[in-house]
Formats: sequence, C-alpha cells, structure tokens
Amino acid sequence: MNNITISDELLARYLASSASRKEIEQVETWLEASPDHIAELRAYRKLWERSRAAGRQTVAPDTDTAWKKVLAQMRAPTASREVVSPPIAPPKSVPTSVSTPNRFTYQYLAVAAVTLALLAWGWVQFSATSEPTLVSVSTQNNTYEKTLPDGTRFFLNYNSTLTYPEGLTGDIRAVKLQGEAFFDVTPDASHPFVIDANGTEIRVLGTSFNVKANQEVVEVAVKTGKVEVSKAERKVSLLPGEGVVVTDTVFRSMMATKNIAAYSTKVFDFTATSLEEVIQTLNQGFHANVRLAGTQLADCRLTAHYERESFDATLLLIAETMNVTIRQEGNVYWLEGKGCQ
Repeated sequence: MNNITISDELLARYLASSASRKEIEQVETWLEASPDHIAELRAYRKLWERSRAAGRQTVAPDTDTAWKKVLAQMRAPTASREVVSPPIAPPKSVPTSVSTPNRFTYQYLAVAAVTLALLAWGWVQFSATSEPTLVSVSTQNNTYEKTLPDGTRFFLNYNSTLTYPEGLTGDIRAVKLQGEAFFDVTPDASHPFVIDANGTEIRVLGTSFNVKANQEVVEVAVKTGKVEVSKAERKVSLLPGEGVVVTDTVFRSMMATKNIAAYSTKVFDFTATSLEEVIQTLNQGFHANVRLAGTQLADCRLTAHYERESFDATLLLIAETMNVTIRQEGNVYWLEGKGCQ
C-alpha cells in the first residue's frame, strides 16, 4: 500500500474542492496508506493556503492610480531608468509521482514546500513593488519612426524625446513626450493610451493625432478618432479636424489643418492657402528656411497637392505655379516676385 502514487494535479484539485467523487476516494486511499502521506498533504495545504492568500492581494485595475505611478517614475531622475534584474524563476513542481517517503524524504518535502511558499510570496512582493525599465527614444537634427510593443506607431520630429515603460504593459499605456510627435494609436478600450506632455495629459483609446509639447505651450491636433486633453481642472474633448493650444491657464481652440503631420508623411495639401502660410508649412515640414522677399507676396493664394516630393522639387513647383524666382543665400531661400493681381 505504501507504493501508491498520486499526482500533484490531483492533490491541487482535492485542495481546491474541485475533485470528482472518484478522485476524492483515490486521495483518501492514498492518505490511509501511510502517515507520511498525511504529513505530505499538510505541507501541500500550507503552500496552497499561502498561494490563495497571495492571490487575494490582487485588486481591480485602477487606471488613474496606475497612470500616476508610471508618470511619477517617468518624471523621476535618470537613475530610475536602471535595468531591473529579473526575478528568480519559481522552481519546478515536485515530481508527479511520489514514492513511499522515509523521514529524510519527508523533511526534504517539508523544506521544499516552505521554500516554494517563500519564493511565491517573494514573487508577489517583487511584482507589486518593482518598477518597469524605461526606454527613451530621442532625435536631434533628424526624424525617427518606430512601432511600440502594443502596435502603436509614432513619428518623432526634430529635437524630441519619447519615454515609455519597456513592454508597455499594465492597466494603461503611459508615455511621456518632449517635443513633437505624430501618433497612430492601436485601439484597446481596456488599456487607454495616455501621454504626459509637459504636464498636459492626452488620453485616447485608438486614433491618430499630433502633439507638439514645448516648454510653455502644448498643441494637440486630431486627424482621426477622439482625443481627451486635460490639465489641472480643465478638460476638453477633440474630434477630427479640431485642435487645442494649452498654456498654464488657457485652453485655446484651433483648427487641425491637413498638413499637421507633413513632417512625417511629406504630403502637402493646399487649398487657396496664402503663400505666407505655405512657406510656414514648408519650413516646418522640411525643416527649411524659406522666406518671402517682399510683403506683396504674402497674400498670394496657392491650390496644389505635393506628395513625397523632395524639398527642392516642391519649392521649384511652387515657384513655377506662383511665377516667382528663388534666390539662395547660404541655407536661406528667398522667394521674389511682383505679387498677385
């Protein structure tokens, strides 16, 4: 009778009160076979109770609390970006068949059970207190495009930095932006995508939009979907074509032009647009330095569509359309002409 064996899975179902009547009888027969089996079950029960207690520590997701926690880490000094060493993996379960234990075997099982319980408790504590490793992507005189772990695509403009937790896991998908970026967010209603832009919070579920976060001003312009922008006690919801300029105390509405992401797409669309605005858009999209030689050209209107043309080609096409000439001085391009009738 002492040679009766029993699986860990069956013991787990027995302790969880999910075993069938036949399985319960099998465990009872195994217990009657040896006092050591009773002692072994007690060790398993202690481990089982510790595991249940650890499981009860789990709480429902709190996205606001999670956001504040991740935001605090992203705003912390660079020391918070140190790589967190991975935890010790929990040991493998004991063999699925148990031979008749002698006193040494029982002592070994008891020590193993206590050790496993302590490791399980330590894993819960590590998971609750450890912070994710932060990843920062920065640009200087260049742009950069990348896809985040959740499938969200972002395009960084010049002199910008995006910081996010490695893996982008958790109740919220929290990132921090300094500078300008265009986001195409993968929809996930249960895990909001939240951006900290110099103290302004941008929250979405799935959409595409542009954010420009300077030291004192944050601009948000929506291309598709819906975006919620908030700061302090103020909050506004934006739909496609809408935008907002946020300062310390003021929310000012603006229109989101078709060219909000031209620096990433290199697609420019103008409809009866003043040449002054066209030049501003080109300078932003190509990081160029184009200027008008006289005020008489400022109100000239241009209707045109340029898609993935080089800067030189785009400027030449505009010059031909508007009947102006181009004069270059170093890195400055001057547009000269008589103006419009």
